[in-house]
Amino acid sequence: MTQPISVPWSAPAFTPPPHHWPGVRVMVFPFEPKPGAVERILPPGMEPGTGPALITMLSYPQTPIIHPFKELVVMVPVRVGEVEGNYVPYIYVTTDEALIPGREIAGFPKKIADVVWERDGNHFHGSATRWGKRILSLEGSIAGPMPAEIAAAQAEGARRPAINYKLIPGPAGEIEIEEITAVQLELKQHSVEMGQGRVRCEFSELDPLAELVPDGDGPLLAILSDNTIPAGRVLRRIDRRGR
Repeated sequence: MTQPISVPWSAPAFTPPPHHWPGVRVMVFPFEPKPGAVERILPPGMEPGTGPALITMLSYPQTPIIHPFKELVVMVPVRVGEVEGNYVPYIYVTTDEALIPGREIAGFPKKIADVVWERDGNHFHGSATRWGKRILSLEGSIAGPMPAEIAAAQAEGARRPAINYKLIPGPAGEIEIEEITAVQLELKQHSVEMGQGRVRCEFSELDPLAELVPDGDGPLLAILSDNTIPAGRVLRRIDRRGR
């Protein structure tokens, strides 16, 4: 019998990775962070990287082991030693099924929010609301298929690992686990379309996306893909005594 890796012991919240979703609908909005914002939010052991930051909104379908959910992810390029990837400072989901394994396995800093993901023909509307504040909204229109050479470049960029700062306290409130993790997401893209979008953020002290993401217009990518989250790895363990 396989032992649970999560609680409750009698009804575990998740199974070991990999976790697979076919037919995930994705919207991607590249952006240039506000000056100095990335440096202010990076935890120890990370340095700003090169390339665009990304807002990604996803709609996950039902699978045999998890119910449908929506997700908003904000990522910024970073470097950890020789490894380049996308650090996730903010991520929001609509269900605890999606939240718990993300936080406990790889350290994704997931929070629950009301995430809207709607596509009607070529028009897209997405938003994330927490505690009555719409912390981010994304609107846009899709013009048509992305040119093959641009799609190939986009797919290459999507291969960068997701990097997280995993921080878990012990029972007395002490730091039990503090490490930088990397997960190489596996994406099989079925279609990639391109259009134009507009992002807006409302300031929130609890969810300060507005300090990182400027309001503005930019390219909007619509992707249909099969997504797999495999087992990740530890890039670096942090020793607070050495700081």
